[in-house]
Formats: sequence, structure tokens, C-alpha cells
Amino acid sequence: MPAWVIDKYGNNDVLRFTNNARFPIIDYPNEVIVKVFAAGLNPLDVSMRGGYGSATLALKRDPLNITQSGSEFPLILGRDVSGVVMECGLDVKYFRERDEVWAAIPPWKQGSLAEFVVLNANEISHKPKSMCHAEAASIPYVATTAWSALVNTGGLSKDNCANKR
Repeated sequence: MPAWVIDKYGNNDVLRFTNNARFPIIDYPNEVIVKVFAAGLNPLDVSMRGGYGSATLALKRDPLNITQSGSEFPLILGRDVSGVVMECGLDVKYFRERDEVWAAIPPWKQGSLAEFVVLNANEISHKPKSMCHAEAASIPYVATTAWSALVNTGGLSKDNCANKR
């Protein structure tokens, strides 16, 4: 599968294009495989390329420390995605093959700078029909970051909204 990968942490020199990235497979019945139509990059991707959060993310990927250090490589970056569902796990009820979806990919998962990505069905949403894939791939991480700032830092909630009548 074509993808942009890194084999170690560093600067832009560690980015490598390959046609032989591991094709994602459904490991759990609540997962879907998405064909990537558009992908977005964020400052988080640049930081991850440099090794930011690598120890914490390694614990999330392998909480029992079964695999050896460096097992995250080759790592596919890209946290935003818009595409089409190609395959659904047996427990996926809300999505079907050919549904257009978008997502903010968690940083401990393989990213969107590839032809396909596997995600939990709870991590994707139907793409708004009014947006093309490129527009949709530019929003998920920005929107979740803004939402987090308003709710977690700013304390915004349905109970203290200024538009309450």
C-alpha cells in the first residue's frame, strides 16, 4: 500500500514514501477500513515526527510492553482523514460500505498519509454532504482542539451558554 512513513524520529529527512506499507486489517468487530480520499496535517504530526509523546503513545499502543521499543515503525503520520468506508467489522451498525466519512485519528494509531486506514466505528462520522473530501479533511483535529479549549479550558457547557433564553 502506498504511504508516507517514518522509520525513526527526526526532522523532515526521516519522511519516506513507500509502495509497500502494511495494509491495515480489521482486528476487532467494531472497526472499519477507510479508503483515504484526503488527509490533513497538523502541528501534532510535525511534533510526532520529532518524537513528541513517543513514550506515552508507546504505552497506549502496547500497555503490557509486549513488543520491543521501536515497534511503532514504520509509522504513518496524518491525523485528519476524509474518505469512503471500504469494509466494516461484524459489529458495525451505523456505517455501511461506500459511506463517506471523516475523522480525527487518535495519535496512537496509524495515520491518514496512506491509501487506507483502519479506525474504530466510534472514531468516524458521516462526512457533511456539503463538503468535498479536501474540505472535510481540513477540519476534524482543528474542530476537536477548539471544542476542547471551549469545554475543558473555558468551561463552556449547555448550562452556561450565553444564548440561553
